[in-house]
Amino acid sequence: MMEMGQFESLGINERVEEITEVYYETAIRAEELVNESYKKLGRKAALPVDIDLIADKLDIDIVIEKLNLVGGNGFSRKLGVTTATKDRGVQIVVDSDVSYKTRRYAIANGIGRYLLNQSKDMFKNTFEIPLIPQSLEEIAADAIAVFLLMPMEVFKDEFLQYLKECPKHPLDVDEWLEYLSNKCQIPLFNLAIGYQQMKQVLCYQRREEFSSYDYDVTKMPDDKYESIYA
Repeated sequence: MMEMGQFESLGINERVEEITEVYYETAIRAEELVNESYKKLGRKAALPVDIDLIADKLDIDIVIEKLNLVGGNGFSRKLGVTTATKDRGVQIVVDSDVSYKTRRYAIANGIGRYLLNQSKDMFKNTFEIPLIPQSLEEIAADAIAVFLLMPMEVFKDEFLQYLKECPKHPLDVDEWLEYLSNKCQIPLFNLAIGYQQMKQVLCYQRREEFSSYDYDVTKMPDDKYESIYA
């Protein structure tokens, strides 16, 4: 029989807050990278994010070629290989036989792998799905990938506009996620993971803003994003 307080004793709330803080910092830095990349060309970031533009800013070469053997027996598919050497610099090779959305995500994941290993002179990482990864680095790279392809402020603007134009009440979550997948050009499989991370960071951001006004709602200025929060 389950004992009283077993889940409370795990400190889940505190630990979720710790990882959310990390995700929030990741989201901020990813957003800065996206904005800097667009600013270089005198443009403003918009969906779908031009991931090749981000790679170009980081001097990463993108190569599209076949990565999987025809008739292979493995369940996982190799989507991208990120390598860095002193002689050739950084290169992301993406499988040519996958969809456009998946190629974009593989590039974003490869950029994440590079940023996590930027201080190393040499490294090589392979990105495969859909089996469970053996390294937590893949999960970290996924977080960076999501926030590069779906920056916080751009996401908030898109969600706000969608709610303004949505005739259905309550919101149909499946329709919204399908719309977002197409707008961001992110595969649904990856968006399902990233959407949870986005919820975490925006909830954290909202709470931090609230705390800066001593948790007094009467002191907070009008927020145009009020309607995207429950």
